[in-house]
Amino acid sequence: MLKVAIIEDSKDVANALKTYLEKFDIEVVAMCHNGRDAVELIQNYTFDLLMLDLILPHIDGLTLLKHHISPNRNYKIICFSAFGNDEVLQESLQLGANYFILKPINYENIIETIELICKTKIIDKQHINLNEYYFSEKLKGTKYLMTALEIIEKNPEKIHELTTFLYPEVAKKYSVSNASVERSIRTAIEKAWTNGLEIKMNKVGTYFKPKIGEMIEYIRSNHD
Repeated sequence: MLKVAIIEDSKDVANALKTYLEKFDIEVVAMCHNGRDAVELIQNYTFDLLMLDLILPHIDGLTLLKHHISPNRNYKIICFSAFGNDEVLQESLQLGANYFILKPINYENIIETIELICKTKIIDKQHINLNEYYFSEKLKGTKYLMTALEIIEKNPEKIHELTTFLYPEVAKKYSVSNASVERSIRTAIEKAWTNGLEIKMNKVGTYFKPKIGEMIEYIRSNHD
């Protein structure tokens, strides 16, 4: 299993990245959010890949590369920053970074980047069969729900932004309205509930038909 450490000043970004990587059976062994803690992390943990934000409190990422990360290390480094000028990019690469990613992080491409840098094949373990949850393939709502799950896997930080992000993204793909997406998914959940989902969820202590966001979280949590 590939082991990763994350040094990122935003706890929300770090947690979203951790959640996404773990979907691919990548172990996040340590995280921190400032340069001082980063020095301790670098010294005390073993990992295959370090994901390093260059803009950090106390000690910035470039200083960590200069003074606290050995050039003879046995792990790879991906740097990321919201400021992507050529000078910063070139300096990070000259100091030993293997790759530079401009924020916001593109989750769709990050696994391919890790595979390339670490020379390993990462298996996507997130194939979800909605039949397991009694969803009918004949319903438009099932197709919309599957697409919604795929979108959230690539943008885990958006999981609670249903009306402002998720529905519009699904609607755009199928050239329908946001309301149509929401209505169709809700109908698919109602059908699944009466077809056996209710019994399945009762067994784990859930006795009320889930709302769309709750359904998405339930399916994702059962595919960790």
